[in-house]
Amino acid sequence: MNSRMQCFAALLFWAVIFAVQNLNWSGALKAPVLLALLLSALYLAYRASKGQVTTIRASRALAGFALLLLLIQLLYFFSRLGNPHLTDIAITTLDAGKAMLHGQNPYTLPLDTEAASTGAPLQFQGYKYLPLMPVIYLPLGLLLGWRGVPVTDLLLLLATLGLMLHLGRKASSPRSGLVAVVLYLSLPLAAQQVLIKGSTDLAAVVPLLLGFVLMERRPGWAGFCVGLSISAKLFPGVIFLPCLFPASWPERRRYVFGAVLGLLPILPYALAAPDALYDNIVLFNAIRAPDSTAWLSYVPDIPLAALAAHAAFLVLFTAASIYIWRRAPSLAVRCGLASALTLGVILAGPAAHHNYHLWWLPFYCVSLAAAF
Repeated sequence: MNSRMQCFAALLFWAVIFAVQNLNWSGALKAPVLLALLLSALYLAYRASKGQVTTIRASRALAGFALLLLLIQLLYFFSRLGNPHLTDIAITTLDAGKAMLHGQNPYTLPLDTEAASTGAPLQFQGYKYLPLMPVIYLPLGLLLGWRGVPVTDLLLLLATLGLMLHLGRKASSPRSGLVAVVLYLSLPLAAQQVLIKGSTDLAAVVPLLLGFVLMERRPGWAGFCVGLSISAKLFPGVIFLPCLFPASWPERRRYVFGAVLGLLPILPYALAAPDALYDNIVLFNAIRAPDSTAWLSYVPDIPLAALAAHAAFLVLFTAASIYIWRRAPSLAVRCGLASALTLGVILAGPAAHHNYHLWWLPFYCVSLAAAF
């Protein structure tokens, strides 16, 4: 890809994400944009399947630009640390952690004030993420109070950037890793969600990035990372399970064993109150009404619309899983397919909130950078 095409692709990507950010509550208009991103992710996966890992070095100018973007984000973070606009889930995550610290079950407590305000039954007012999430945020939460959430997010952001740099290098070239970081740092949507809103999604994304980095040489540890991601939040970890599947049977056994071990943090709460855990983690999301961020909210009188969306995602998920199982593709291909599957589940779901895009953006950036 020549330099003009590279610049055009980067600018187009930025413009599309800008559109996604500004169409947040207009699901009918945002859905075609997300669908275009899904198709482009599949194209990037196809393109990566035809390419090879190179040794193109990253220029000093590109490294300097990445550092400049990071500095701008750090200045932005510290300028708003005294007055962040934390989401409700950031606050309830700290509350859940404190409850766990005192031996209470966050899934049986009425912690979800937003669900309560909408008149949801008491069974759906428990904590909505899985138990590893509060564990990640609790140390700095106890030390710094609510400011511990954005500070933890800053550390997770730095981990995300470091892993993207390494993953891009493994997937294509040293230059690709740096391009992926530049693309990610240039997105206002990601910076706002992570550094200001206190979105906790990177706690589930960082283990997945680490899993991709470890996949080729340490399949057991890669599976463990996927399990840890699910133990923090059901999505996107569940979608990524087939994306990291190794090539040979011995590696596959280690991968599955590692994933099972990573799920162990869920076990005490599943045994103590299985109904409460199921109601708040699975059933709540299965029966919740679509909001205006999702295109499904604009077709409430067509019950087959949701069924068709779910069927389409199932076909995509099955096809990608079979392809990965049979072909054991490269890292760049896997990143593209993981991005497509994540966009697919967002399109098929009852909501497409800004924080959901943190699930796929790092992997899409790596896949796009590998095409450069």
